[in-house]
Amino acid sequence: MCEQSLHLQESVNGEVSASVRLAQHGDIPILESLFLEFSGWPLQRSDSIQEAIKDPNGELLVAELEGQIVAFIHQIFFIDPLHGGLNSELTSLFVKKEHRRKGIASKLVQQSLKNAKRRNVVEVHVTTREDNIAAVRFYEANAFRREGLLFECNP
Repeated sequence: MCEQSLHLQESVNGEVSASVRLAQHGDIPILESLFLEFSGWPLQRSDSIQEAIKDPNGELLVAELEGQIVAFIHQIFFIDPLHGGLNSELTSLFVKKEHRRKGIASKLVQQSLKNAKRRNVVEVHVTTREDNIAAVRFYEANAFRREGLLFECNP
């Protein structure tokens, strides 16, 4: 688990100061609104967010600016017999539009990678739409490489 806040300072159009920490129960209302903004799907998510916060096989991190949550990333850890150990997947990464291009997403990803390393993760996976060129470039700039295709279905 991320035991301490990560204090960030970057100079992009002035000084930006943010902290990264594990999500807490009191964050659920704002996280629910951010997940709605992220997905556009009008679903009630408080129960699933609460489960994600409590799940020892995952970490839901938030980034705060001036006491306000402006971003989140969710990482799930799982045993992968093919790779012979623990893997993880970044399932969600979102930064509020007005706070993008300030290094917040990179800091969230880097903290997730540090947390994965601390857990001895063999591989970290992330998916995005192939036509989301900005996300593809972002992940490539943050040490990820393209591998295979993603298929999904709704059982």
